[in-house]
Amino acid sequence: MKAILRRELTAYFTSPIGYVFIGVFAFISGFYFNEYVLVSGSGDISIPMYSSLLILVLLVPVLTMRLIAEERASRTEQLLLSSPVSVWSIALGKLLAAMCVYGGAMVTTFPYVVIIAIHGSPVWGKILASYLGFLLLGLCFVSIGLFFSSVTENQIIALVITIGVLLASFLAGILPSTGVDLLNQVISLVAVTGRFADFRNGILMAEDVIYYLSISALFVFLTVRGIEKRRWS
Repeated sequence: MKAILRRELTAYFTSPIGYVFIGVFAFISGFYFNEYVLVSGSGDISIPMYSSLLILVLLVPVLTMRLIAEERASRTEQLLLSSPVSVWSIALGKLLAAMCVYGGAMVTTFPYVVIIAIHGSPVWGKILASYLGFLLLGLCFVSIGLFFSSVTENQIIALVITIGVLLASFLAGILPSTGVDLLNQVISLVAVTGRFADFRNGILMAEDVIYYLSISALFVFLTVRGIEKRRWS
């Protein structure tokens, strides 16, 4: 898995993808921080983080679209599968590489916390919960993108499908209550971004953590099963 991780990280930073992802995210999050914290005088970093969710819906698919689709298009997937590395190691190595780049983007927001700590009165519980939620949400998005990258050889198709799924999930998270319990439960299940509200409010609930980890595990499992099916077909 370490070899896959190193290989993917090298690929991210020998191409513009890693730099573009981190740079665009840093620019947008900086804009929101200026507007919602510096200009307004608020010390709540969860507001610009929440405002960045839609940007993640558009950016994460760019990060994940090539993970497996590129291997299939260049016919290197079979070489990779014939190497002494398990399919789980391949999937997890690629997932962790994308999460490292995602984590690099998160690091660019650390100076905002320092600024708030110096000039304001930070609520540390709320800040830490927001960062944990942001990390778990990213893990969920990357896992979904990894799966859709594994079902096609075309990176653009993987990009479009992933954006569509994540955007639908985002919109489901901001829908008002329908008054129908069953429908509300279904919407709550598919609204991945909706769970972030608890984290941004400083509420750390085990069910939210389990939800994000379960969704991530499900899509990694589906990715592995799809690769294994091609391996033996």
